[in-house]
Amino acid sequence: MRKSKIALVGQGSNPPPKAPKKQSTAGNSIEAMHSLTRIKCEPPRLYETATGAPLDFYNEFTEHLWGEIGISCSRNAAIAMERGGRVFTEFLYETGALSGRLDPATASKTMHLFPSYLIDGAQAKDPIVRQAFIRTGRKKISPKSAGQYIAGANRMLKVCSTITFEQAELTSVLTGLPPQTQTNALPELNPRLRSPQELAQIHANTLQVKPTLGAGAKVARGGLRAPKVKKDRKAKHIGLPHILPMLENAPTPLDGLIWSLGLGSLRLSEAVGVRLEDVDVRKRIIRVEDPDGLRDTTNKESFGFKGRKTAVVTMFEPFKSIFWQKLADYMAVRPCSDSPWLLLSLDEETYGVPLCELNSNTVNKAINRRIQATQKKLKFVAPQGNYSSHDFRHLFGVWARNYVMVPGRPKPGLDLPEIQLLMGHADLRSTEIYAADLGINTLVDVDAANELVYHQGKGESIDHYRGLAYARLSEELLERGPEA
Repeated sequence: MRKSKIALVGQGSNPPPKAPKKQSTAGNSIEAMHSLTRIKCEPPRLYETATGAPLDFYNEFTEHLWGEIGISCSRNAAIAMERGGRVFTEFLYETGALSGRLDPATASKTMHLFPSYLIDGAQAKDPIVRQAFIRTGRKKISPKSAGQYIAGANRMLKVCSTITFEQAELTSVLTGLPPQTQTNALPELNPRLRSPQELAQIHANTLQVKPTLGAGAKVARGGLRAPKVKKDRKAKHIGLPHILPMLENAPTPLDGLIWSLGLGSLRLSEAVGVRLEDVDVRKRIIRVEDPDGLRDTTNKESFGFKGRKTAVVTMFEPFKSIFWQKLADYMAVRPCSDSPWLLLSLDEETYGVPLCELNSNTVNKAINRRIQATQKKLKFVAPQGNYSSHDFRHLFGVWARNYVMVPGRPKPGLDLPEIQLLMGHADLRSTEIYAADLGINTLVDVDAANELVYHQGKGESIDHYRGLAYARLSEELLERGPEA
């Protein structure tokens, strides 16, 4: 009965015997790492380069992970977790944590140096980590990116530990003997007590009925701890003076249409899923279908995840009129096809292929490259650097929060719950990130209040002075021009 070697680090286990040399099979490719060899099959497998011996714990982990595709994770999530587990395996191999010669305490300490290996690299404080990093020829990554790798490493630790216990229990059932005493849980997976600072932060960010947190909140899950990453507070929407010139200079009619769909709050994944029958040109209505029922308003548990079951896309002027013009421009050059999908590729290599049938990452990167080329052509500088397709969706939230005028309301802007419904967010906190408050209404209210006090006794309401303040603001914005 095999044991996941990673669950017995430091227990003095002997290396496995030599395995026969690997043969590459059809459809599989071999990637040579520094000391390990990876077979790019489904699921991927790792072998020691020097001996050809398989790394059982990693191979069991990927077998389990691929078995969860479609059940508890998507294929992209499995690939991301596998990458983290693979880099973690290479780290353990290069630092000697898999040799069996390290005592458990040293092996455990080595595991916890994995974040330093990813982030500090050749500048790590520990000399073993520095040497391992240099040998593998890796490049340092940011703390934010490291979090994804650490999540994969923790998933592998948990899976391997579970497999080891299951095998020990199975052996006990089959033989009638008690489970092996050396099968110990990894200390890295033991729950830990949260610090007072962590508890205070959780309490501040959680709606609490009681004045103190419950006992369950004081314990955190075990695992290698990812570095704390500061949240990026930069604007994430297309600059308001930039949006109209960007739309006017879209490199292709397809790009202009996709950008306009983003201004209707559609995610790129939703935009490529729009069918011809979902667009009613006569009534000027666009729908987003949801075959899984996640938008069903009668399903209270799922309602709001991505809007409504049949979501009528909401657009605001001037972007609504621009969209219908962009649609007409695109339909004039759309490839002749009986495909039911609206968006078909205009690229030479994939001409006429629905975007939803192409690799999503490839499509997204190509769209972003053309967005950034347009931004560079117009010499537009933004706080976030390069624009992306998702920034158009962010602009929908900003526009809805600050500029949409509803008759009967004294101030422009929709309320956050209203914007949440239109954008299809499950959590209002997500809407807050998109629908940033630019502070326009606050400045106008202060200006109007000052005017009301100054002209006290003349009988005008504060709405009168608020309207004058908005009029002055609109004149100022119109005078700025696109270079602002």
